[in-house]
Amino acid sequence: MKTKLLRNLAVALLCILALGSLASADTLPTLTLDPVNGAITGPANSTVGWGFAIENLGSNWAVITSSDFCVGVITSPCSNSFGTYTDFAGPQFIVVGPSPENTSFTQSFDGNTQQGIGSFFIDPSSVGTILGQIVLTYDLFGVDPNSANFDPSADTVSVGNYLFADASVTAATTTVATPEPQTLLLFLTGLALLALRRRSLA
Repeated sequence: MKTKLLRNLAVALLCILALGSLASADTLPTLTLDPVNGAITGPANSTVGWGFAIENLGSNWAVITSSDFCVGVITSPCSNSFGTYTDFAGPQFIVVGPSPENTSFTQSFDGNTQQGIGSFFIDPSSVGTILGQIVLTYDLFGVDPNSANFDPSADTVSVGNYLFADASVTAATTTVATPEPQTLLLFLTGLALLALRRRSLA
């Protein structure tokens, strides 16, 4: 009876410790692409891209270090036969977290000003759709990196963390517009009148 009571107490203590560790776990950042489904389309030999939003409701500050478009296994850098990805978010030194920073950051895609999470150049020979993931890399710090008291050695919580979002790129097929019947009839009539005029002038 005493052994059973001790065992129950031990199990209860383990449960309390487990719940306590879950409660103290920090909230991780989240990533959302624009468009939300991550599907972008453009003709071959063109550049398209994604906007994005990152939210960090945790107690640490997240700094975006890079982004990539990966198909299959994540390597550094990722590559594919469909086109070339260019990271826009990494070079911007985006900090997301508690005050005085903002807990969220949103940016639309603009290829001219290199805003958004990144761009994708679709190779001229690409056809169809390629499925992959946008991979966002970030570091976490216990002190705001923009603070005068920031010490990267002492204040680093973790580095090389990943956020993922499903994404795809479709090479749109370009179609040559065929003249409507009425337009074609007018065109042929015009050619016939032109031929008659030349004949009468000759």
